[in-house]
Amino acid sequence: MHIVTASIVLYNNALEQIRECVASLQADYPVQVFLIDNSDQKGHYAALASDTVQIIDAPGNIGFGRGHNLALAPIERLGGAVHLVVNPDIVVTRGSVKAMADYVVGHDNVVLVGPKIMSPEGDLYRSCKLLPTPWNLFARRFMPSYFYATADAKYELQAFRYDRTLEVDCLSGAFLAFCSKTFLAIEGFDSRYFMYLEDVDICRRAASHGSLVFLPQASVIHEHGQGSYRSFRLLKEHIRSAILYFSRFGWWRDVERDRLNQAVLARIAANHIQTSRRA
Repeated sequence: MHIVTASIVLYNNALEQIRECVASLQADYPVQVFLIDNSDQKGHYAALASDTVQIIDAPGNIGFGRGHNLALAPIERLGGAVHLVVNPDIVVTRGSVKAMADYVVGHDNVVLVGPKIMSPEGDLYRSCKLLPTPWNLFARRFMPSYFYATADAKYELQAFRYDRTLEVDCLSGAFLAFCSKTFLAIEGFDSRYFMYLEDVDICRRAASHGSLVFLPQASVIHEHGQGSYRSFRLLKEHIRSAILYFSRFGWWRDVERDRLNQAVLARIAANHIQTSRRA
């Protein structure tokens, strides 16, 4: 078996929620889990500590990416093959960890894999997207849906049926399965992001090392929430992250984004042609 590690960043999460998340990760694969505790009051998760679960106390609420980066040293020390970045409100379906680990290890060109993400009610979360433009993010947050529906359908890759593997350039940070060497090589997440868009940023940086793949054989259940739609403080953080991201990669002019997005759309179109011919 491959050495697989996982990091989960916590901030005042319910103990039973984390217990369920860890149990699902370890249900059929020996995953070494690092619980990064960003909570102000430490010790709440002490009951979960074991030979395969290590609690790392962060110096306060340092954010999503910086929290996960506290696992970099232990990952390197263990010499793991695959590292999982996991949201605390995730439950992994049986066999999914093995499927992702086997895929990453079995494909030398693959550096990152994302699973199918479902809601507790069984609804699909469209975790594969194009790399965003400023319009994509601004319109989704501030404009009426009819105003940007066409652009949003393209951005969310709504033509993709999630029924086959697909090489993409942007996967949801709710659950990411990295080649550990790549995660270490890019030094994890950019610590300048507190939350939001750090997953888009790390996907772009990982893509310079190899392919990013959506894997439909693996699936997780995610209690998805849109915090920035309910909190002005989080909205400000979302805007700050967007400014940081677009200042790094390009605002309206981003030649690499355009090239990568067109390649993803072409792959989806080719899949449709192949499906139609078989039918």
